[in-house]
Amino acid sequence: MTSDSTSTGGSGTRRARAGWVLALAATVLPGFTATVTPAVADPGGYHIYAHGFLSDGVAGYNVTDTGRPTPIPGRVPTGLPNWPQAASPDGRYLFVAPGPQPELIPYTIGADGGLTGGTPLALPDFPVDIAFAPNSRDAYVVVGLQNALVVPVRIGEDGGVTRNGPVTPFAEAGDGVATATVSPDGKRLYATSLLRSELLVFDINADATVSPVKQRVATGMNPIFPRLTPDGRHLYVVNELSASVSGYAVAADGTLSEFASSPYPSGLLPHVTSMTPDGRFLYVPNMGSGHISSYAIGQDGALTPLPDVAFAPEKPGTFAEASVMSPSGQVLWALGTDPLRGGEEILRRFSIGPDGVLDLDESVAVYTGTYVADGRTLSLAPGR
Repeated sequence: MTSDSTSTGGSGTRRARAGWVLALAATVLPGFTATVTPAVADPGGYHIYAHGFLSDGVAGYNVTDTGRPTPIPGRVPTGLPNWPQAASPDGRYLFVAPGPQPELIPYTIGADGGLTGGTPLALPDFPVDIAFAPNSRDAYVVVGLQNALVVPVRIGEDGGVTRNGPVTPFAEAGDGVATATVSPDGKRLYATSLLRSELLVFDINADATVSPVKQRVATGMNPIFPRLTPDGRHLYVVNELSASVSGYAVAADGTLSEFASSPYPSGLLPHVTSMTPDGRFLYVPNMGSGHISSYAIGQDGALTPLPDVAFAPEKPGTFAEASVMSPSGQVLWALGTDPLRGGEEILRRFSIGPDGVLDLDESVAVYTGTYVADGRTLSLAPGR
């Protein structure tokens, strides 16, 4: 794994919109590795894991809100290409799911962040996303580039993963390339249908199986990565090809109605969002623009734009794709792709001000040795 951290010597300043820059260059996978410093567990910290759509293996780091990331030794396999990765909310498990031989690979997360693999579970189609329930024991894998399915799975007391009941089809022609999230109360699954430009609502039964679709609502073009506020009252989905964010009010039965002020402009090719734990601010990395879009969330769910902040102002053409929020809600981590390093991913840290505006920490620019950030390629697991 290649891992280096470069410092510009700056303290990090707020930066306005960087402007449109060149599209991502075609990527080539370099074949080199480098020795990393052994990890030291930090009881007050947490773990971050990155993998690349076009590289095999997970790069892990022990991190805090202020210290320098420390690489976790070893690099467990993921297969490739591989879109989804997800950590359980309790920080005990990490799931990855490669596509060519569709399977779900469970890893137990040690106190030092190290990963121990379990027995893979075969999947019926190409996996696109993974969503954990709040209980950290039930999860849902959405599979299929067409004819999408929801595959419910359960983690046993021994850490093993098994199917939990039948798959649930999305059921309409053209459904596929879906991403998903589970409501904070564990009663609903929300999933996008990218090709149909729709957002779907499923009820989750008492046994954690999934009922047929109960609602379909329109979105912008190529909806991906739905995200709910912590109170479950509002939901947002980014529209990849419309360069926007759609917002919805969530009724008591889980059904959705779009805000009158929606959609809200973003940068080009918005991707994996993050939200502060208090539900006040939403952050959207843009895979086709050089900045992260930021928004304040009103009491009614409407979004108010905050100043855009450049992801890598010293590296034109390097764009962010995935993001995760620290447990404190004071730091945003973002993962991007550097075309000048053959598509190698770069991890960056931003502090979050009281007003929600991001401040780039210029001292942290970690190259992960994984390649092409596309899909849910960054996960955060709280320390235990």
